[in-house]
Amino acid sequence: MISTMHRVYERSAYFFPFSILGAPLLIGLFWLLGNGFATANPYAYLLSVSGLGLLILLGILARLQAGRISDDHIAWNTKHLVFAGKEPAPHSLEIRGIKLLPFFRVRYTVSGALRTGDTYLGRYRRSGRFAPGRTERIELMLGLPHCGRFHAELVLCVEDIFGLSRARCGLSQTRHIPVQPGVIGRPVEYRIAERGAEEKNRMQESEVERYYMREYIPGDRFRDINWKASGRGDKLFTRISPIAQEETTTVTIYARFHGEATRLSPGLLSLAEYQKAWIISFILKVREEHPDFLFQVYLNNDSRLLESEDDLELFAADLGNTWFTRQPSELPDLPAEGEVYLFATAADRGIDAVRTAYPKLDLLLYLSRLGKSEELKQIEKLSSAVDWSLYPAYQGEDFPAPALLFGRVREKETLSRRLPGISREAVLNPQLIRR
Repeated sequence: MISTMHRVYERSAYFFPFSILGAPLLIGLFWLLGNGFATANPYAYLLSVSGLGLLILLGILARLQAGRISDDHIAWNTKHLVFAGKEPAPHSLEIRGIKLLPFFRVRYTVSGALRTGDTYLGRYRRSGRFAPGRTERIELMLGLPHCGRFHAELVLCVEDIFGLSRARCGLSQTRHIPVQPGVIGRPVEYRIAERGAEEKNRMQESEVERYYMREYIPGDRFRDINWKASGRGDKLFTRISPIAQEETTTVTIYARFHGEATRLSPGLLSLAEYQKAWIISFILKVREEHPDFLFQVYLNNDSRLLESEDDLELFAADLGNTWFTRQPSELPDLPAEGEVYLFATAADRGIDAVRTAYPKLDLLLYLSRLGKSEELKQIEKLSSAVDWSLYPAYQGEDFPAPALLFGRVREKETLSRRLPGISREAVLNPQLIRR
């Protein structure tokens, strides 16, 4: 039923030639026309007919020009990564090969819902207009405060400079844009989230190939086989790192997003946002100091190996779209022994079960929690608490949803007493909107 009503609305919006300002004016002119006939007032009759003629003409011209704009003329660039709470990503909109009549402009509207998993966080909307031909490229800087996935929709219309008539251009475009966690304490470097082709020197490639290749040994990973090099002879060759494989170190990370209550609240949102940023910052810091390290990451019960920038990028997108779930009956298949960096929040009640299930593991617990006001005063005397704004550096429209502004989740007990052995603890002081 809802989808049918949505389709009816879409079709009505597509064919209706007037805007929110033009529709009341149209009704008023018809009323004035009827009143002119009823009272035999020639001035009312002349004024209403002139206004209706002009309004209908504007609607016809807008529709004719909108019909000339197809998807081939529109380029919506959303390839740059978006990081939560950081500088807006340099997205853009281009319309090429189109010129409009002097009194007409193209209006663009980018809107959509921001979700993390199935949890709705709020809406974002931005609109503006420009004259194709004079300006072909419009900056659509996209900045969002929270991790997740932005379900964006782009709608283009042709309208007159008075904003009375409006005609939709083709079909609306939709994108699902990942919003990744921002790195704590430093700006991000925006780059295109797409693998680009590289030009390589053939002589250098062959030298690197010989240096990084060796004959295949049973037990090597199947995906490391270089089929191109193997096709030149009767032996299989596998790619290896300049550092011997036996010297490669794998860092194991277990990120838990579990809680008894999974309903969205400002406190839970604050914990999730900080923990996601903390995990990414931790990985990047280790990679800076040890570029050859690999990362075996368990995100709830999902496991993956991070070896390259592409792996980290895909993981960051999945991490940003993760929300709290209830503790499952089974734990992931962690290593039997060794060090595991365990990231958890104060909402988690299953950390002790992890310790019991893996007694030989050296669990390094990184815990994020909310602090009470009196506790924060004591902490500030010893060390600075993390002042984590719920909506950092956000200047957009229609966000956040008003429902997120009430209440905070507070712990009723000191986590250090309930969970001994905490390796590092982030005490958060969530603030409401801070401009």
